[in-house]
Amino acid sequence: MSLNKLLVSGGCLRENGFELGEGKYYGKASLLLLDLATGQFETLLSKTDGGANYPAEHPNLQYTAACLDGDTLWLPTDTEVFAYRLPDLQQVTCYSHPCFQNIHSVHAFADELVVTSTGLDNVVVLDKQSGQIKQILNAEGKDPWHRFSNDIDYRLVHSTRPHDAHPNYVFQLNNELWVTRCKQEDAVCLSNVNKSIDVGQGERISVHDGLWWGDKLVFTRVDGFLVICDPVSGKVLDKHDPFGLERNRPRGWCRGLYIDGNMFYIGYSKLRKTKLTTKLKFISQGNFKYRDGNEALVVAYNMHTQKVERVYEFNSASIEAVYGILPYQYD
Repeated sequence: MSLNKLLVSGGCLRENGFELGEGKYYGKASLLLLDLATGQFETLLSKTDGGANYPAEHPNLQYTAACLDGDTLWLPTDTEVFAYRLPDLQQVTCYSHPCFQNIHSVHAFADELVVTSTGLDNVVVLDKQSGQIKQILNAEGKDPWHRFSNDIDYRLVHSTRPHDAHPNYVFQLNNELWVTRCKQEDAVCLSNVNKSIDVGQGERISVHDGLWWGDKLVFTRVDGFLVICDPVSGKVLDKHDPFGLERNRPRGWCRGLYIDGNMFYIGYSKLRKTKLTTKLKFISQGNFKYRDGNEALVVAYNMHTQKVERVYEFNSASIEAVYGILPYQYD
């Protein structure tokens, strides 16, 4: 079946989010449906209110990296994981626990849900049917509560920065759970963190997504590079810059990836103010089209021809931060 539409999850900035501080940047969670033929998009879901599982004032509202499980869409916010039935988007359930803080992604493996509680540097494994916690794994192999207290409801805390590991995205390798770590610029096995893949290779460029492409693993970096690794040796095989030496290259924060054969759909968030200026050294000068920055984008890159085939641009009212991209196979 040919791919015609994509789901894009993310959020919109508050006008004064930077001034409010960490954990208060985003005021609207957004899930968009993108038509790949026309470039048109529509909002399927949005969330502008918090609730009992969020701070009372200025909750950080964004949909982060979701996953598909048959006809179920598991869609996370910073502190909750929603299940929606497709294609009618009827809410089936919602799971939330005090150890959920700044969730970056959710993943369905067999009868389990795996949630990255990025703010606590942990990965939380849930029973898919009940939502109960089965296991909490620290991204550095430490006791999950070595730094934080299990008596505190961290859903009500705006930010726990600085993070020690900042786990982003989970994948399976040899039936083991692995997670990407922004701080260490790598991916590690959660049952033995001595097993790792050095994605950054000494460069301070944040690693985000980790997806399978055939028998290879592909990782995104916020500067837009795609890093291809051999899962057996753990070695980097290649790095792809979709825009190469083009002068019209996006200046956005690259995060979110879906792979359909040789076509890579890559998310670029609109740049926002940040105190982490060392992460923005990749921004080039002399950029013509995007010299004043760009809106959030999805870039269609053909890995076989190594050419960008199309750039889809959103508007700030719909989405500014992109976290996840998934296929939508319904009419």
